[in-house]
Amino acid sequence: MKRIAKLLLLPCLVVLLMGADNQEARFQNIGGKIMCTCSCAQMLLKCNHVGCPNSDQMRRELRAAVMRTSNDEEVLNWFRANWGITAVVEPSTHGFELLAWILPAAGLGLGLLLVLLLIRSWKLRPAPAAAADLNLAPDLEAMRARARRETEL
Repeated sequence: MKRIAKLLLLPCLVVLLMGADNQEARFQNIGGKIMCTCSCAQMLLKCNHVGCPNSDQMRRELRAAVMRTSNDEEVLNWFRANWGITAVVEPSTHGFELLAWILPAAGLGLGLLLVLLLIRSWKLRPAPAAAADLNLAPDLEAMRARARRETEL
């Protein structure tokens, strides 16, 4: 009987520990996207500011929010609302902050397009006329011949 109870208890413990590991992974992941607001310029979970007035409270609130909801974006939005938009390092994927995701790719694409158009215009430009093909005035041609003789070119 005890053996059967142990065998039934083992899967329950495994399931509980898997959930706890998932919550801890979410806590670490979300904590890596939040900056401590004590002006130490460090991520929340890495803040080693001695006597930090904010990091302990922010960590407690983060842990509570991770336990309370399963949506990471809700947790980040809660931190944006309560600690300021600059507390969350990763920009949101909607509204004005969506530009932070779009503009780098659009700028790179536009720059690449401009470079391709510039190269194309260089290729389509007519080749410059060779110096021998130019019709020079006779007195200039005589000077050129004299310069060649004197410099032996």
